[in-house]
Amino acid sequence: MGLHALGDSAWLFKAGGSFPEKKLELILRLRRILNQNPIPEIVDIVSSFDAIAVHFNPADGQRVLDHLTSLHLDEGDERKPFQGRSVSIPVAYGGDYGPDLQALADTKKLNVTQVIELHRNTEYTVAAIGFSPGFPYLQGLSPQLHLPRLSSPHKVAAGSVAIAGGQAGIYPFASQGGWHVIGRTSLKLFDPHREPPALLQPGDKVRFAEVETLQEAETLPPEPADLTDGIRVVEPGALSSIQDHGRWGRQHFGVSPGGAADPVLASIANRLVGNPDHAAVIECTMTGPVLEFDSDARVAWVGWADEPSGKLREIKAGERIDLRGRMCHLRGYVAVAGGIDVPQVLGSRATDLRAVLGGHHGRALQAGDVLPIGTASTAPVSKKWHVSWPHPDGRVIELRYLRGMQADWFTGETLCFFSEKLYEISPTFDRTGTRFKGRHLKLKEPREMVSQPVVFGSVQVPPDGQPIVLMSERQTIGGYPQIGHVISADIPKLARAWPGTQVRFREVDLDEARHAWNELQRELGLLNTGLMMKLT
Repeated sequence: MGLHALGDSAWLFKAGGSFPEKKLELILRLRRILNQNPIPEIVDIVSSFDAIAVHFNPADGQRVLDHLTSLHLDEGDERKPFQGRSVSIPVAYGGDYGPDLQALADTKKLNVTQVIELHRNTEYTVAAIGFSPGFPYLQGLSPQLHLPRLSSPHKVAAGSVAIAGGQAGIYPFASQGGWHVIGRTSLKLFDPHREPPALLQPGDKVRFAEVETLQEAETLPPEPADLTDGIRVVEPGALSSIQDHGRWGRQHFGVSPGGAADPVLASIANRLVGNPDHAAVIECTMTGPVLEFDSDARVAWVGWADEPSGKLREIKAGERIDLRGRMCHLRGYVAVAGGIDVPQVLGSRATDLRAVLGGHHGRALQAGDVLPIGTASTAPVSKKWHVSWPHPDGRVIELRYLRGMQADWFTGETLCFFSEKLYEISPTFDRTGTRFKGRHLKLKEPREMVSQPVVFGSVQVPPDGQPIVLMSERQTIGGYPQIGHVISADIPKLARAWPGTQVRFREVDLDEARHAWNELQRELGLLNTGLMMKLT
């Protein structure tokens, strides 16, 4: 029990003891204490079954630690047991609603009616929200229904009520899932336009009520009509999406912060056109788009090999820019003065590709899309600068990391060669995580863990032993052991690296991580000073 560093951007409190119910009760009480004692430096509070994470900007770690220490979290608050809300969930069991119900009954040597009775005659506690926005992990499933996950994931409908291991859950969205689906509810578990957006929160009590048929799902409002004037996407490139600095403060609803995979390059592009760092830009992966402008605009792009990458361009109405040329980084960013003015969803314009929200209709850009442009700043912007920083890092890069909560689960030999051997970035990557190929990372013995909070840069090790570094569109909690956490200052370096790049991991302490973050902010500050000084 006590506070531990979760990378350099969160403090983690881990509950001790051997009884899951007692650990969850302690975590829920601590969650209440933290919510009742906020400070501006705390960005979010995310809890899971036996742990709670307090997230912050890397520059604010000591201030947050001093605050948490003053609250005496180790002592808890046993005088006031946590009381959640009681929520009834209507469920239609079996048939098309519950395609795995009969097979589950057969496996457990029960009839369908017995399975339904065991499932609904129980009060569950919401232990955590994660996996996807609004997804509740429910504690309290009858031991008679405990069953391992399916051997391979299958398509799951929105509202599916499912069980796996010793837990129950409800899928808010249509997705791939490995749980046994036994029914479906018509309740909307997550609505980004509702306050709060998640129907359930940790500590709530849930009961399932059987119904014969489901009510009609709510009719979604029609998508806003596409504009006829703005930036026209002629060719979208391999993967282009609208991103900003992310939707922070929503992780406790299961919502990924998301945002630009490389916030440094996104900020540079914005500064070149006079935008604030958080303005929405186009993030491009592997190849860029062809864009046509319906009106005059100030535009800059960074991440390409040749000029005018890194320079301010004045674009005339009707002009096209073709960014399908060679990129020097895996990802590049296109900024326009005024920003890409798509609607904000949960405080951000960023596209969450997994949750299908934000950005332009919650998806990657397609040919024919028209993107609105916001009102540009009237502040002067230099046309004389050519920003080539940060330079490509070459075929081998170093990623500094802090030791993870489960590092001692791994063999001593594994910990040594993780810091000594080279790993290669796999072609299998996305905005959720970067996979690596190399020597397998071995546990001392087979172990299972309950999901705990994660951060941008957490290095998870799945059963195949190949590490995965979580990126901007990560889940909020994860169930794989975390051997380490790439420091915040080095994550942009990884976001720029192409598949095939070799990586050397080097363990550092928290002081070095903070120093590296401060140095990165200093370099960005010097860049900004230069841009403001060399005006036309």
